[in-house]
Amino acid sequence: MKHKLLIADDSVVNLTIMQDILSDAGYEVSTAQNGKIAVKQAADHLPDLILMDWQMPVMNGIDALELIKKDPKTSEIPVIMVTGIATTAEHLQEAYQKGAIDFIKKPFEKIELLARVKAILSFVTYYKLVILNKNNELSASLLQLSRLTELHEQISKKLTHLKEVFPELESQINEITGNVSVRLLNEAWKRYEENFMELNPSFYKQFLEVHPDISPAEIRLCTLLRQNMSSKEIAVFIHQEEASIRVSRSRLRKKLGLCESGSLVGYLLQF
Repeated sequence: MKHKLLIADDSVVNLTIMQDILSDAGYEVSTAQNGKIAVKQAADHLPDLILMDWQMPVMNGIDALELIKKDPKTSEIPVIMVTGIATTAEHLQEAYQKGAIDFIKKPFEKIELLARVKAILSFVTYYKLVILNKNNELSASLLQLSRLTELHEQISKKLTHLKEVFPELESQINEITGNVSVRLLNEAWKRYEENFMELNPSFYKQFLEVHPDISPAEIRLCTLLRQNMSSKEIAVFIHQEEASIRVSRSRLRKKLGLCESGSLVGYLLQF
């Protein structure tokens, strides 16, 4: 499958040159003549790589870069800044701080452009494979969590029945529940959260800095919601009533200070 590239430059000549070079190399190329258009096209088409001119009308490249990196939908798209004007160390630092992955000075050689693009796309391919594997691990740990939650429920019901039949064994039965069933469930949550953190390394730290009063149960609900799971899906996975999950979501929304029209999932994706 062809890699999709987006080139943003207000110069028709530059656009044509880069488009011809990259199209001839086998890439699928689209273009934008200012930063505002580039931001919209990035969100609409999700290219694998963006080559962004710095100086453009309507919206310059550095402002467009900042918007692209702020949008969760496009934040992972690598951006190469391409410029013949902003070439000082301060410009370089600003571009990297805003999220640029590389920097090409105009005029550039064809071989340099192709080499930079190929190197970045190789990294992107590898990164996507890593993320795919991590997502698979996260899905596997979530499935294991679901199965162990179901097992925990079954064990708890059977032990509750045993306590009713043999009340003299209540302390021993409670010990079994705590040492075996609960421990297995806690280990499953721990494994799931470790996989979640590998994919979202800054979530817990940033989220808890803003909301330090969130309970462990609420933070777990947040991790499930952040994967865009519905109340019904969450209820199935952790074996609770859907109505109970909806109540928990409503309480969480109020605790986070969100209005009814605000997106809870969208808010969580900001962290």
